[in-house]
Amino acid sequence: MTLFWPLAAAAMLVAAIVVAIRAGRRGLRERIRKEWGRPVDRDRNMVAMAASHRSRGAEAGTAAASLDDRTWDDLHLDAVFAALDRTESTLGQHALYHRLRTTPVGDRLDAFEALVNHLTADAPARERAQMALARLQDPHGYDLWRFARPGAITIPAWHVLFPIITAVTLSLLLLLPFRPALLPPFVGLLAVSFVVRMVTARQIAGVTSAFRQVAPLVAAGEALCFLDGGDIDPLIGSLRSEVPRLRRLKNIARWVSEDPLMISVSWNVLAIAVTDFCNLIYLYLNLLLHLDENGVYFGARDVRLHGASLVRVVAAVGEVDAAISVASYRAGRSDWTRPHFSPPGSPAVLTDIRHPLLVDAVPNTITLRAANGVLVTGSNMSGKSTFLRTVGVTTILAQTINTCLATVYEAPIFKVQSCIGRTDDLLAGKSYYIVEVEALLQLVRSSTEAAPHLFLLDELFRGTNAVERIAAGQAVLAELVIFNRGSAPNPVKRGSAPHPRKTGYLPDPVKTGYAPNPHPVRTGGP
Repeated sequence: MTLFWPLAAAAMLVAAIVVAIRAGRRGLRERIRKEWGRPVDRDRNMVAMAASHRSRGAEAGTAAASLDDRTWDDLHLDAVFAALDRTESTLGQHALYHRLRTTPVGDRLDAFEALVNHLTADAPARERAQMALARLQDPHGYDLWRFARPGAITIPAWHVLFPIITAVTLSLLLLLPFRPALLPPFVGLLAVSFVVRMVTARQIAGVTSAFRQVAPLVAAGEALCFLDGGDIDPLIGSLRSEVPRLRRLKNIARWVSEDPLMISVSWNVLAIAVTDFCNLIYLYLNLLLHLDENGVYFGARDVRLHGASLVRVVAAVGEVDAAISVASYRAGRSDWTRPHFSPPGSPAVLTDIRHPLLVDAVPNTITLRAANGVLVTGSNMSGKSTFLRTVGVTTILAQTINTCLATVYEAPIFKVQSCIGRTDDLLAGKSYYIVEVEALLQLVRSSTEAAPHLFLLDELFRGTNAVERIAAGQAVLAELVIFNRGSAPNPVKRGSAPHPRKTGYLPDPVKTGYAPNPHPVRTGGP
């Protein structure tokens, strides 16, 4: 009879957990369906995403293939990212951000397009994937890329003290009912354990914060293994090959997690209550038994052995979420198209392009020919700079997510660089004039590369007087449009043959607007 009430309480707790899980899943599915095809208003940690992107590029040795900060800021791509972002997880946010910043072409673009199409056509599969991804919303998910580094987790030899303390604590706890005399040593051990935790808390907190994400990550990877197909395997095929290697690490990391049951809370009151109760129990058990320190201690070996597998799973899970986000963006608009990429040297035809941040934007059309600049002019406040940004953003979206707001997009693959916005560098003691000069010098150096470039320039040298401004702007345009000629004619004048080595494209606004003579452009302010 004495066991009845404890057993009844345990049964009620299990029943509450089951009900909470089902209710949470039901609420999550309803939210997913409600938000499909719509923008999501949420806080976004752009600084953390940028840092995670740089970390990923550094580890992969692809840092040079990242869209530069100036171009990213000039084109307001943080805001464009927010308009595209309908992801469920921080890993998906990272993957989408990383894809947009990867230049000139997003990783495995054909496979990404196939994955977007697959998730668009199969709504049940998409919702199943979204529900698996919803457990990966912790901001520390951005830190998972650190596990790619050699020695990402270093465990000092004295950390063997944690499993020893845990084993002794459990032994004393089990013996106390039979040996009350062990109470003083037990209390003393608790005091020592508490001191050890306080001393090591700061050192181990950074590792455990990221390590807590391993269990839900691997669980999500297991849940996504149903996605299959030869056309998408180059992007996410690593899920089936790498996830089985991480199951032991998942079981260890699960008890480092503050939410070992990994309940999808959604907005269900019962799910929140059960989760909070379980977290409270975990908090006291962790304080007593050092669950997080033990998890890191025993899991460090698996991280060293399977760190590369873990990172590949992070990338694959993130790509699934990024593809769902793009599919949702497409579902919410009817004015998008897939780009067609032509060989280098071909004309670039951008028909009826629109800026993704503008509501009811007036479409514009432009044709760019190899080794020719375009001088765009117009009155103040006529939309010249917006038009420039539209050309740049359209090109980047076409080359990274295979999606652009246009009727026709047919162009070679460009490396996009800009000099539109300008500001001084207070810490370096540089005026915005010298900052602009240095940026333009970098563009001139880039123009010597063989790959086609798209340079976007807006009202050059506004930081100096009119005479010097015009002369300097003319010199820069002559260098970009007529590469390395002995005597450069006026770059605004048409009919002068460009140097055959020049392969760059230059829709260039010294004063921006639309007039790419001799090729007609349909005009209209965005």
